[in-house]
Amino acid sequence: MSSTIKVTQEAKDANTQIGSITDGGLTDQINSLNQQAQILADPNVWDGPHAEQFRNEIWPSVHKRLTDATAAINEVKAHSQTIHSDISQAGGGAA
Repeated sequence: MSSTIKVTQEAKDANTQIGSITDGGLTDQINSLNQQAQILADPNVWDGPHAEQFRNEIWPSVHKRLTDATAAINEVKAHSQTIHSDISQAGGGAA
């Protein structure tokens, strides 16, 4: 474990970019994708052998992974912001 405490400009920029990416609509896009795919999973809207395969085999797995991805994205953002703030407050650089 490192005992060095620092926040370089590169780290500040990366942390800012993570916030921009997540706040800029990445999770919104994933949520929109989920909503549209959920429409396709409705047999009243889309049906047939391949649509049934999508509904019963493909979509449940993909939906879970997209939900997990959204949670992971939010976790990365929260942790990077907290760590950046903690290091900056400890004297490793300006926030």
